[in-house]
Amino acid sequence: MLTQKINIRFILNRIRIREAKGAPLYCRITYKSRRNQFSTDQFLNPKNWNSKQQLVKPPEPDRNNINTQLSLIKIKINKAFLLLQVKEEEITIEDIYSLYIGKKTQKQYNVIEYFDVYLNRLKTLIGIDIKQVTWNKFDYVKTDAKNFIKYNSYLKEIAEIIGIEKNLTTHMARRTFASTVLL
Repeated sequence: MLTQKINIRFILNRIRIREAKGAPLYCRITYKSRRNQFSTDQFLNPKNWNSKQQLVKPPEPDRNNINTQLSLIKIKINKAFLLLQVKEEEITIEDIYSLYIGKKTQKQYNVIEYFDVYLNRLKTLIGIDIKQVTWNKFDYVKTDAKNFIKYNSYLKEIAEIIGIEKNLTTHMARRTFASTVLL
């Protein structure tokens, strides 16, 4: 299996120099001969940029902060790339950038979000393929699932506050309640 390499470069845009701030610095991600470029929100004097080392050179007043920010950007992009590689699916440059900025991909919906997407798709089919009653049943199931998830999260919070170290489930909580309180 041939592994692809990601290339991260910081590019100084010398055309858009602002007198007060300096030139904007962009990040360019290249993967499989495709590029995505975005702003880093960093500005600096073009004379203080070392493009070979990808660092800001000394007379720049904020050089340590800018270099640290650039390093963090590079780390976050590499982390996003590694997370996508672990999934062993086809990776695009858009996937890397989306994960870097924290945008959810379609594959990352939780149960309730996916239920909402599914219900919206079904809503367009009311009167064509399904009846309103069927859609209402699906909506009811979504509400029940949402309440169940919320209930389980409350149980986990209570267990954490009390100091219970077991994995507390609805079944265990009901059984314990019935055997200790009701008997």
